[in-house]
Amino acid sequence: MSSAFDEPASFTPEGISHRGVRADPSEIALLRGTMRRWLADLPLDDDRRQDILLASYEALANAVEHAYAPSDPDATLDFEATYHRAEGQLHVRVSDHGVWHDAQDDESRRSRGHGLTLIRNLTTDMVVEREPGGTVVDMRWSLDEKGTSDVV
Repeated sequence: MSSAFDEPASFTPEGISHRGVRADPSEIALLRGTMRRWLADLPLDDDRRQDILLASYEALANAVEHAYAPSDPDATLDFEATYHRAEGQLHVRVSDHGVWHDAQDDESRRSRGHGLTLIRNLTTDMVVEREPGGTVVDMRWSLDEKGTSDVV
């Protein structure tokens, strides 16, 4: 199992790809930083950049929290973000290899559970595919030539 930065990863103007990243809060924080740097180089307005960063991080956090039992040493996730300038599309995919479970319940979590709704509201399109081998969250943004989205 790797850290987000131990293994070679693809990071180009067209996209980011990290595979087999430990499903751990510190690792997804590193991915968020990488995503922030990548998005800074794209022709996007600041609001759209923040929406993409927030939705992506929420999908990563959901994978860490819901796909694996706490302290599972084999918990990994995959992260891919691509920008298709010609089509005006930005696509982010977060995949885990676990089995969905509810997060541990305690009083501090009573107001939680709105992650997928948040993602849905920040994206042009979002699809969640749950399969025996894990869950995939696909997020897409349709962007105009100014880097803004058609999300209303």
